[in-house]
Amino acid sequence: MSNIEFIVLARTVHVMAGIAWAGATFLLAAVIVPMAARHGAEGAGRWAGMIARRIGPMSGISALLTVLSGIYLFAVLHPNDSSAGGLVLRTGAISALLSLAVGFVVARPAGLKLERLNQRSLPASAASPEVLQQMSGLGRRTVLSARLTAALLGIAVISMAVFRYAGAML
Repeated sequence: MSNIEFIVLARTVHVMAGIAWAGATFLLAAVIVPMAARHGAEGAGRWAGMIARRIGPMSGISALLTVLSGIYLFAVLHPNDSSAGGLVLRTGAISALLSLAVGFVVARPAGLKLERLNQRSLPASAASPEVLQQMSGLGRRTVLSARLTAALLGIAVISMAVFRYAGAML
C-alpha cells in the first residue's frame, strides 16, 4: 500500500469515526444526560443508562480511532506547519485530545458510578438521603463533563472544518 493510500484510508477513518464520536457526544450532552439528570427520579436515569451503555463503547472506540488517525495525518501532512491553518489545526487537535481526556477521566467514571447507584437504589424512594445526595452530585458532574466534552469537541470540529481557509480569514 502506498503512502497516498494510507493517507486516504486514514482520512476516511478520521472523518467517519469523527462523525460518530461528535454525533454521540453532542446527543449525550444536549439531550440524554440533561434528561436523565432532570427526570432521574421518574426512571429516566435507568433509560439513559441503557442508552449510555450502548453509546459509550461506540463513542470511545470512535474517539480513539479519530485521535489515532488524526495524529497520523498531522504527522504526515503537517509536521512543521507554522501557518495560520496549521495553528488552527493544532488548536483543534488539542481540543480533541482534551475532550477525549475529559470523557475518559471524568465523564465515564461518574456515569458508571451513577448507573451503579441507580440500579442499587431502585425504586428511587428506597434510596437513603446520603445516596440521593451522592447521586445528585454525580448527576451534576456528568452533566458538566458532558457539556465540557461537547464544547471542546465542537472547537475541534470547527477547527478541522475551517483550517484550510484560516490563511484567507486571518
